[in-house]
Amino acid sequence: MTLVSASPVREHVLKLRAAGGSYEAIGRAAGIGAMTVHGIAKGRRLKVQTDVACRLLTVTEDHVCPLHLSPNGTMWRLRALVAMGHSCTRMASTAGISPATLRRIVRGEALTITPELRLAVTALFNAWWDKAPPCRTRQEKLAARNARRRAALHNWPCAAGLDEDQLDQPGYRPRCGWLPATGTSIADQPIPALSRKKIA
Repeated sequence: MTLVSASPVREHVLKLRAAGGSYEAIGRAAGIGAMTVHGIAKGRRLKVQTDVACRLLTVTEDHVCPLHLSPNGTMWRLRALVAMGHSCTRMASTAGISPATLRRIVRGEALTITPELRLAVTALFNAWWDKAPPCRTRQEKLAARNARRRAALHNWPCAAGLDEDQLDQPGYRPRCGWLPATGTSIADQPIPALSRKKIA
């Protein structure tokens, strides 16, 4: 049995995951178990069998990403940002998503989303999950206060209350509820991973 480094395989699997592929879909496309894919993605394996590596490296986004995805994980990411004080208007403007579309996702009304929209929200979440919005003006303070009140009313947790391993599974619900959070810094810098092009 020949073993090779798991590092390039892990990077490839993480790209497929970021594009919207589940562990199950990646494993199915490669002809291996979802738990094997999960273990590689989480860095639990330093070496993998050559055959497993070859199978995974030939899997493309087209193999694992449907045209439309479940909005569940995206919804909870956005709700966690609301719990930090980020308004839907500010998030939509930064992510290049129409405010109406983003609000429908936050309210739980969207049935599916595109992979592009999911990627945009994931990039936004990764940049802002531990950051509070700027509160320099009366309008910014009011928007942040209203967002936090909404999250508290609906018991939406901040990012620390989400389980990232389960987040993108249809039907996932956090075990934790809302708790006040101030963040480690202010989210007032541009996010390079996001384009200004409107997604939806």
